[in-house]
Amino acid sequence: MTPSSSTSLVSDFHALVSLRNGFQFPKPMLSTWNVSNPSSVCSWIGVQCFRRRVVSLDLTDMDLDGSVSPEISKLDRLTYLSLAGNNFTGGIEIVNLSELRFLNISNNGFGGNVEWNYSCMGNLEVLDVYYNNFSGFLPAGVVELKKLRYLALGGNYFVGEIPPSYGRILGLEYLQLGGNNLEGKIPGELGNLTNLRELYLGYYNAFEGGIPPEFGNLVNLVILNLASCELDGQIPPELGNLMSLDTLYLFINLLSGPIPKQLGNLTSLVNLDLSENALTGEIPPEFVNLKKLGLLHLFTNKLHGSIPNNVSEFPDLEELALGDNNFTGVIPENLGQNGKLHVLDLSSNKLTGTIPRNLCSSNQLKNLDLTENFLFGSIPEDLGRCYSLVKVWLRDNYLN
Repeated sequence: MTPSSSTSLVSDFHALVSLRNGFQFPKPMLSTWNVSNPSSVCSWIGVQCFRRRVVSLDLTDMDLDGSVSPEISKLDRLTYLSLAGNNFTGGIEIVNLSELRFLNISNNGFGGNVEWNYSCMGNLEVLDVYYNNFSGFLPAGVVELKKLRYLALGGNYFVGEIPPSYGRILGLEYLQLGGNNLEGKIPGELGNLTNLRELYLGYYNAFEGGIPPEFGNLVNLVILNLASCELDGQIPPELGNLMSLDTLYLFINLLSGPIPKQLGNLTSLVNLDLSENALTGEIPPEFVNLKKLGLLHLFTNKLHGSIPNNVSEFPDLEELALGDNNFTGVIPENLGQNGKLHVLDLSSNKLTGTIPRNLCSSNQLKNLDLTENFLFGSIPEDLGRCYSLVKVWLRDNYLN
């Protein structure tokens, strides 16, 4: 070992000892951290070395309490740092870790802000501070992270608007800003992030205005979650361009107008939830193309018309919830014949006719709610043999 490398490893040792001194141990999770032997650092649990320097520190889910010493930033060769899933509190600041690529401090109790000097962390690819107690404005400096692919700032107490400059982090594949106290308009500039695969902006945020039509440019999106954030206006037909979309959650908003027929272009959709809005009109006939749907929630809107027969032909449909609308006509006769239906809620509509026999053809149905309709006739014997059923509501009909 050369004198310089020895000095460097000793420096790493002292930084880790300082870090350990800030922890409180409900159990000896770090029993291998021998603070009397600097040369043993590279064999400590959670520590990895390369060329006699600490390059990785992974303390994920170790049930650790206490605070994180600022000395952690003296581990200047770190490329990987995870403190996720512990009970750390107080502030934290990461500085001068120019080689750091992965930083995850999610699921803790850290507070303060994250207005760090990001210009010194130019190699950072993953920044995850999800579910802490951070507050203040969203950090503007993350725009300097040109290699950033994953940014999770959700589940905190950030306030103010989403900076339009976030639309310049062009390498982003994952953006999570949900579960904060954000407001203002969602900037259309986010539509420039054409590498995005997952986008989460909902829950507790209270945005003004609607969904930017520029989101139709996010052609690589697999998940778009804008639920419960006070969005109003109509659903942009441009969302029909998102051909890779697997999940679209827009529930619990103030959206109005018809469901765009262009959503029928989303042939990769598995989960579609537009419930608890003020949508009007009918289910677009173009939904016949959504053959992969497993979940379709449209309940608590102002929709009318009949339930399309093609819904009963979706081979993977598990949850169909259309309650609290103004649907008329009969329940599709073949509904449930795919053998995968778990949840069926058609309550509080104006449906007539009889209850189909096939609703529980493979004993998968657990919840059935047909209350407050105009159904008549007898309850099918097949339903009486549906041993998977947990909850059944049939009241306020004309059954005999």
